[in-house]
Amino acid sequence: MSKLLIGNIKVNNNIFLAPMAGLTDLPLRLLAKQDGAGLVYTEMVSAKALVYRDKKTKKLLTILDEERPVSAQIVGGDSYSMSEAAKIVQDLGADIVDINLGCPVRKIAKAGAGAKLLANEKLVSKILESVVKSVKIPVTIKIRIGLLPEQNVAPGIIKIAQDCGIKMVAVHARPASQGHSGTPDLNAFAQSCDGAKIPIIGNGGIINEEIALEFLKIPNCAGIMIGHGAVGNYSIFRRIEEFFKTGKKLSLPTQKEKIKWLKQHVIYSTEFYGEKKGLVLMRKVAHYYVKDMPNAAKIRGEINSMTILEDFNNLLNILIDT
Repeated sequence: MSKLLIGNIKVNNNIFLAPMAGLTDLPLRLLAKQDGAGLVYTEMVSAKALVYRDKKTKKLLTILDEERPVSAQIVGGDSYSMSEAAKIVQDLGADIVDINLGCPVRKIAKAGAGAKLLANEKLVSKILESVVKSVKIPVTIKIRIGLLPEQNVAPGIIKIAQDCGIKMVAVHARPASQGHSGTPDLNAFAQSCDGAKIPIIGNGGIINEEIALEFLKIPNCAGIMIGHGAVGNYSIFRRIEEFFKTGKKLSLPTQKEKIKWLKQHVIYSTEFYGEKKGLVLMRKVAHYYVKDMPNAAKIRGEINSMTILEDFNNLLNILIDT
């Protein structure tokens, strides 16, 4: 896979970990980076929460040198809070600031942010111009192809982005109404790439080498971004890179490999959040690791009841030996 330049930021490959609310915290980003992700993103953070100096929101933007380069994603519906939040993101050490124009969650839409902005090109332009002018680090955006099926506003948004100084656009090739399910619309994505003067990254439903290839065969597609398909499956970055280098498909992760990832995730989580909170937060991601294992429901139940790190480690030691 090729290296990519995003403004003045070089990334080692063009296979990225997508920003995911409630998932791409520091522990998960470290795991993805260690297995070959070229760029990792923070969770989506509220611009207004940053401006109001919310401590929990600020913690989401904790960045370590070993995970760089890191893009911090902000969401909001007005130019003032977005530009002020971008300054804070820059001051906290992010390498790139990313603007969310694709979140389909109703709460975000009601605030006039996320994918809702796709219906207001004038406001999009105002926000992008304001953010670009407010920071020295590169600014990128992540969008949907539209709000509804058969709609493709991405080419128009990309044109606006280019004119405003945006350095890269990631396009989730499904409408907001579809959420994270269904087949990506590769024709709409191809239309988005056509004539683009900045890197366009493909996103949506990428879970294996074949789907990654479908995106990367499209002219002007500069790379891919993997979301839920990477959680608990971090070797997908190396597997895709190897596939494009040699044409060979590496083996899928074994149960032992998944448990080792989970064990490391628990270590990172409890170190970062403290034992009690770290274990509670593991409950929402553990199912990604154990979903294909025998007695997965029973294992999840045990994990959901654990409050002591020693108990968690004892369970994982048993699983790794089975």
